[in-house]
This record gives sequence, structure tokens and C-alpha cells, in this order.
Amino acid sequence: MEVITKVLDELIDIPPNHFVFDIETTGLNPVEDRIVELGAVLFENGIPVKKFSSLVNPNKFISFEATRVNNISNEMIQNAPRENIIYSKVVEFLEDSLSGETVICAHNARFDIGFLSNTLERLGYSGNIKYIDTLSLSRNLIYGLENYKQSTVADYFDIINEE
Repeated sequence: MEVITKVLDELIDIPPNHFVFDIETTGLNPVEDRIVELGAVLFENGIPVKKFSSLVNPNKFISFEATRVNNISNEMIQNAPRENIIYSKVVEFLEDSLSGETVICAHNARFDIGFLSNTLERLGYSGNIKYIDTLSLSRNLIYGLENYKQSTVADYFDIINEE
């Protein structure tokens, strides 16, 4: 999440209050696949003030390919909270962003917010989510990188990302 914050600080004037958000999933399709891990940090005037992080048991098998990408196995989510439990907490945590008052920032936000929106709607919640995508910002404002993965952008900003 430090990479997202650094990109925002370096490239644009960010809102003083915003969430940094990240997910891991069972695959790439927000309708058929599910979120297996999510994390968010609320920043107020550049200072992290609240954090939320949890594995999620979506009652769906994680493929070998997905585990290879996100390092989350079926065994790891076996005892994690189920969607109906965890998303009531997620909604409470992200409350201001679901009403459009606080922006969510993520690297590849279109992907993350697509999954989040689909999940919330499927579970009976609604939201007017405004977001900033640091992947798009990086592609448009940093020239000459080999790719724009979060780790590559971290290297560009000399950030050591151990997670």
C-alpha cells in the first residue's frame, strides 16, 4: 500500500482523506470469481488512521494459477470469515467511500473496484464509489518503465516493499 501512497503523493494532489485499497481474488472475472483477501487503510491528511485486512472464505475453490499469483491457498482461507460476515464489516469500514464522500485509491483500481462493486451488489449492498487508479496514473505520468506493475513502480520510487 506504500507504493500507492507514494505514487499519489508524487504525481497528483490527492484528497486529504482517502482509502488505499487492495484485493486478491480466485481469478479475473468479477462475476464468476471471488475476493479471497482484502485490505484498506484510511488516510486523513496523509496519516494512516484506520486499517482493515482480512482473508475471505468465498466458498469457492482457488485455482493453482490464482494461488501462484497471489500466494493464497485453499487451506489458508478454510477458516477465514465467510462473505456474509466479512462484508458487513467492510461496509462499515468503507462507509464514507460507499457514499462517494471519500475516494478509494488502488493500483489497477478498475479491477479491484469492479470486484468490490460486484460483491457488494451480490450481497445486497449498494454504493457510489469514486476511485483513483495509480496504475493508470503511473502509465500516463512515468515514462520509460519496463512495465507498470506495483513492484516496478516501487523500484522507481526506491520503495522497499516486503509484502
